[in-house]
Amino acid sequence: MSEKVRFSVSLDPMTNAAVEHLARRHKPELSKSYIVEFALVRLLDAMDAKQLTLPLVLDAGADASH
Repeated sequence: MSEKVRFSVSLDPMTNAAVEHLARRHKPELSKSYIVEFALVRLLDAMDAKQLTLPLVLDAGADASH
């Protein structure tokens, strides 16, 4: 089994609400930590595959409702 490292992340209210909505509507319900880890792994994979160019324009919560 792989060892996990815990860290904390702060989300703005819109992003948090969007993640909570996604977690609730999935069957079985997902945890917010699973969703955030999944998104982070996809981001890292895209960067490794050179399918994502940086710098990213990150506007906290701007796309949270999508």
